[in-house]
Amino acid sequence: MARDRPRLAIALPVYNGSRFLEQTVRSLLGQTFADFELIIGDNASTDRTAEIAQGLAASDERISYVRNERNLGLVGNYNALFQSTSAELFKWAPADDTYEPSYLERCVAALDADPRAVLAYSRTRFVDEEGRPLEITDPGWDLRSERAWERLLYAIQASHWVNSIMGVIRREALARTRLMPRYSGGDYVLLGELSLLGTFIEAPETLFLRRIHPEASSQICIDAERLRQYVRGPGKGPSWPTWQRTFGHLATIATGPLGYGKRGRLLVGLARSSVDRAPALRQELVGMMRWLLRRRSAPAA
Repeated sequence: MARDRPRLAIALPVYNGSRFLEQTVRSLLGQTFADFELIIGDNASTDRTAEIAQGLAASDERISYVRNERNLGLVGNYNALFQSTSAELFKWAPADDTYEPSYLERCVAALDADPRAVLAYSRTRFVDEEGRPLEITDPGWDLRSERAWERLLYAIQASHWVNSIMGVIRREALARTRLMPRYSGGDYVLLGELSLLGTFIEAPETLFLRRIHPEASSQICIDAERLRQYVRGPGKGPSWPTWQRTFGHLATIATGPLGYGKRGRLLVGLARSSVDRAPALRQELVGMMRWLLRRRSAPAA
């Protein structure tokens, strides 16, 4: 007999994540809220990810395993997994983080209690690859303001951790966004889009354990080309994520349900943020010009 559609869909994107995959899945299977399906999306891994994921899927009917024939990049895998689901609530769960048993229950309860909210998450504890606590703090994204433009302004000006994107999200709201953009830092733009659609709630308990290790996305950002391929997938091309993030926020301001006055305030906020990010913008512009010059001077095939 087929199961009724679960209330929550959890998408677990993974690429060569065999080291922590089982621990992550076990922490999700041990949640006090159990009305979910878990889709492991293997992005053409070359390690033991497939073997581990298939074994986990065989152990619990809530788990399914899908494998991409080629590496779609982090963003392609994230978005494809979302589009494959239809549950009322949705969550991304990377393959190296873990959760305390009440994480899902607290997030779902927060959304049930407040129909204005589109996203709920908990406070974060950072750990190393051995699970030892790290001295890292995160101010969070507890956006309960009734003013949508104020919530968006926060997303535009933010430069800290985006752990809230791993919270529980109303599917209907996420489907109204452009989903995860194909550049590093695109999660800020996605959170900005979501912030216009409703409030964000932070559960006061520390229930999310984010693992920081050498292969984590947050740790490879110093290598621009490696990060570009990690996010977009294998291939060549320029990388200008700070400009793309700026244009992404600009598109949200231009198309969102905002009056002229609020748009003006947001444009001022975006301009101020661009001043703060001027070194990165200049560096990317120089890189783009060099790329264009090399392309023009390259001999025709």
